[in-house]
Amino acid sequence: MLRNTCVAVATAATALTVSPAAHADRAEPVPLYGAYDTYLDHSRQTFNGRPDVSDPSVQSASFTTRCGPDGCVANWLLLTELEDNPDAPVLFDYRWNGDRWESSGEYPFHCDDGGTVTTFRTDFLRPTGGGSFSGERTFTVSAPGCPGDGPGTYWLPFTLTPRT
Repeated sequence: MLRNTCVAVATAATALTVSPAAHADRAEPVPLYGAYDTYLDHSRQTFNGRPDVSDPSVQSASFTTRCGPDGCVANWLLLTELEDNPDAPVLFDYRWNGDRWESSGEYPFHCDDGGTVTTFRTDFLRPTGGGSFSGERTFTVSAPGCPGDGPGTYWLPFTLTPRT
């Protein structure tokens, strides 16, 4: 009986040491699930590296994450209506890449004059613990850009905090 117990313990210990190596080819994602508040820190926003500040805002979002053989995808569903940019997409897909979630695609950017220009949006989200994430969003604006600004890159930091 003692011999069988020792073999079982040794087998279990081997399984524990082998399991992490089986996932070494792909880091496991920190999942995004449920409702979050997105704090967009416009007070730190820049355009071409110079301050381009406005009041911070909070938007509500809902997330789901699914993983399969091709990796993991998190879906960000915007729940807050954007009155100043009604054409903004309400759904973004993020893919886990190493240590963060990443997303990119075309985005109708709202200009100060009320118009919009098509930009290329790039986001990333890094886990910060306790279910929260910090991120950065860039909008790359092609010529002619927004009136008074022209082409360039907007940068905006943001955080995601689980809603309680």
